Amino acid sequence: MKRNGTFALLDFLALILVFQINPTMAAKSMSVIEMSNGFPSGPHYNLNILGKSTFTCDGTEGGNSVFISEYVSSTITYVTNNKSPVSELLALDKCGEAFDGNPAKVQLPYESQGYYVFASIKGKPNNGQDDLESSVILSPNLVREACNDTEPANPDFPYYTQCSDDTLLTLGLIVGTNAYEATDVGFVRFENQDTGKGKSKAMDITDLFKYTGWVFGASLDLNADGKIDLADVPLTYDLVENGGNGDGDVDLPELEDWAWDQAADGLATYYENEWILNIADLVLTDQTITNDGTKLLKVRFYPVATTVHTPPAQ
Repeated sequence: MKRNGTFALLDFLALILVFQINPTMAAKSMSVIEMSNGFPSGPHYNLNILGKSTFTCDGTEGGNSVFISEYVSSTITYVTNNKSPVSELLALDKCGEAFDGNPAKVQLPYESQGYYVFASIKGKPNNGQDDLESSVILSPNLVREACNDTEPANPDFPYYTQCSDDTLLTLGLIVGTNAYEATDVGFVRFENQDTGKGKSKAMDITDLFKYTGWVFGASLDLNADGKIDLADVPLTYDLVENGGNGDGDVDLPELEDWAWDQAADGLATYYENEWILNIADLVLTDQTITNDGTKLLKVRFYPVATTVHTPPAQ
């Protein structure tokens, strides 16, 4: 939409105010001020998630759009490889499970500090049917694969997006297999008879892409069950002389002591609210999308390194 001079002037004045208030922000190369539609301004990558019912999907790699079921839960696999030359958001597989049996797959350019992520539901609710809202529920990303020192098996194929068995890393958190402060985020779009417009303000969903917990070398997974848990910790950590409680079983505090010892030896790393696609050289995550009639969900990724995110006053 074309913007008039009044809005442009207000944005410019707001930009000056931000840099006057916070000198640290002035060191950044780009300022992002949240706009009236909820999306910040500034450089970003666009991802269009389109809901389809009956549809012949072309899975050819390319572009920034993926296609999911309009009324059934789907999965999007996100990929980042810090050794890949990919410099734009790239749809590796445009088609969701409803169309080819596999999750849609999207590769993001590597950013050492990750991204801010915003999303907004668009399009007519439930194909324009009266009195029917449409909605989308996004779940936090779960790590599917993570590995280090990945090199393409074929140098002519730079978009390497799969870990080999001998490079896989293992997740092992003190509680569960993945720990998130974030919960599901829901979007709703409905017809407003007074204005003729639906609700479409963008929301900050960055927390759905954050990771808190441990990443271990697979050699520490003694029982080879794909995770690090109490069963992988030597019983010596239960001994009183080693700081344990001596009850004959490894407990969570003893697991944590063991984990920090592995970190000191370079075999484990603890992350707190880390951009989830940066916990290893190559990371694949799965995000569940529960769709009920949504035709379009727009997602934007803003590089943290070049972004000053100024959330609106609450």
